[in-house]
Amino acid sequence: MLLAGFPVAAWGADADSTAADPWQDTISPDRPGAATPPSVLGRGTFQIETSIESASARAGGVPTVTTVDFPTLLRLGVGHALELRLESNTLSHQASGVPGSPTGFADLSLEAKWSLIRDSRGLTPAFALLPAVSIPTGSSDFSAGQAQPGLGALFGWTLRSGIALNLGAGATDVVDDSGAHSWQLGWEGAVGIPLQRHWAVSSDVFLTDPLARGSSVEWGADAGVEFYPNPDTQFDAIASYTFGDPTDATSVQIGFSRRWALGRTHR
Repeated sequence: MLLAGFPVAAWGADADSTAADPWQDTISPDRPGAATPPSVLGRGTFQIETSIESASARAGGVPTVTTVDFPTLLRLGVGHALELRLESNTLSHQASGVPGSPTGFADLSLEAKWSLIRDSRGLTPAFALLPAVSIPTGSSDFSAGQAQPGLGALFGWTLRSGIALNLGAGATDVVDDSGAHSWQLGWEGAVGIPLQRHWAVSSDVFLTDPLARGSSVEWGADAGVEFYPNPDTQFDAIASYTFGDPTDATSVQIGFSRRWALGRTHR
């Protein structure tokens, strides 16, 4: 899950100021970072967020495994406080320096984001819930083989300067290679800082705690930069590092996000 940049004034600008200056209503993707902001698309708004990612996992005495995939999120605003979502890593290729490296499709996640508090005020954050279920639609090498439900709680504050702070917590029912189920907990924190109208930077820290016996906690951080050629488009790049036992991992993403109003205004 991902952080949006906030290159302009805080959310909640009135309709007149938005009409006069479209930059008051800038695209707010869930990417590129680990933390997901609580913002929800307005009714009648469609948004695509996609990227190319290269991730490498390393463990002592084992060849490095590099996976290239195309994480993609489709979002549709269906109400003033609700959006429906489809998410997948889509096509994936894994290479480890040995013959027979697999290529295939990843599972598909069906999601909804429900905003319970739309805008932050003072110490009170914007707040949303994110239920999701991963459906085993992928190829055998990239599929969990069973449905994996989860629920996230998302908190966000936007300061008058445009700086955004996001926190997230979630639990997912994961399936291991033997088909056994266990719960996995996750926490993310993020900050997004506007540099000027067309640029922003962001950084996240994240922690994953698999509750299965014998599993270890993983944690990491990422840093990204976002560019906005217009209020409806974001280009971004991000690098992350994850510390684990016995495996560490690095990843790099180059991403693109775009929104369209389907006959309605964005808000």
